[in-house]
Amino acid sequence: MKRPIIFVAIVTLVSAFCAFVLAMLTAGAINPPNPVPIGMALGFAVGLIYLLLANNRNVAVAAPDVRQAALDAPPPTDGTARLIVVRQSRMGMMVGVDISIDGTTITQLKSPRFAILSIAPGRREVVAAAQGKPSKPQTVEVAAGEIVVLRVATGFAGVKITPEADGPQLRSALARVPMVAPTRT
Repeated sequence: MKRPIIFVAIVTLVSAFCAFVLAMLTAGAINPPNPVPIGMALGFAVGLIYLLLANNRNVAVAAPDVRQAALDAPPPTDGTARLIVVRQSRMGMMVGVDISIDGTTITQLKSPRFAILSIAPGRREVVAAAQGKPSKPQTVEVAAGEIVVLRVATGFAGVKITPEADGPQLRSALARVPMVAPTRT
């Protein structure tokens, strides 16, 4: 089923159910409120939540020991580079943000989450998209053995990617944040 049809079905069913329950609860009351607008408001709110979360995927979260091993790992020596993508924003925490590298979606991050990705050296274009709205592409030039950190933030202006310095403070903060496994789509 298409999302707009599901949205309309959710709004209709929740509105009708809430209006019915409210009418039953207020039956016999003096001056009872009109249950229809209240039911419609609740139905619309539930439908909106559905629309906001409809693009979320079930992404595996790494075990704490795997996360710590990944954070403690030295820079790669196998000719690859490492990209750490961090999402810690208060706005839209439950909305999944798709992370794409060179046009391929690699994983999805809710907040707070991070991913550690092995990438080939060279010029890479990273895009983060929430609700189908992509960020400005962030181009990173990575050399073999290099570790690059990008922070993804969501807000009223959309999704934004900014480079960040890697260091002990960042690693310490990430030790308390769930790490997701990359999932190519």
